[in-house]
Amino acid sequence: MRVPLGHFPIEIVQYWRGERAPGQPFPLHWAIFVRTAGSIGNYYHVLGNIDTFSVAIERNIQQTIRGPWRGSHIVGFVAPHHLAALENALYRVPVVRYDPSWNTQKWVHEALRTLRSLNFFVDPEVTMAKLQTQMACLIEAWENGEI
Repeated sequence: MRVPLGHFPIEIVQYWRGERAPGQPFPLHWAIFVRTAGSIGNYYHVLGNIDTFSVAIERNIQQTIRGPWRGSHIVGFVAPHHLAALENALYRVPVVRYDPSWNTQKWVHEALRTLRSLNFFVDPEVTMAKLQTQMACLIEAWENGEI
């Protein structure tokens, strides 16, 4: 996706969370990352556990490709003067507690739907199934040393 000049890319970033047992990985942690300058940007994601999940906003953070990082994918863009409105919208995306089937991937998907409904540019082709496929391809690329 081409990001227009003067706009910030909206990316989905994923991180490895370890394994329950050998060969049984936890679902990867997904976050929304808005790159504001070089490799610096803002993370929007859910932190906590099943009974304490909450939306977290971390500004001016270096996106690292070390450690548990497993790839990122651009899904949209935002004009700098709309960043505060985007943050406001993401902060209001609900979290679900006490549901073992709910995770950060579901929050990211709902967040993208929310942004799209508020006329932020999120690729209309991005569905949960396509996003899961793209993110799985990134894991494979990471495992093969391609990213």
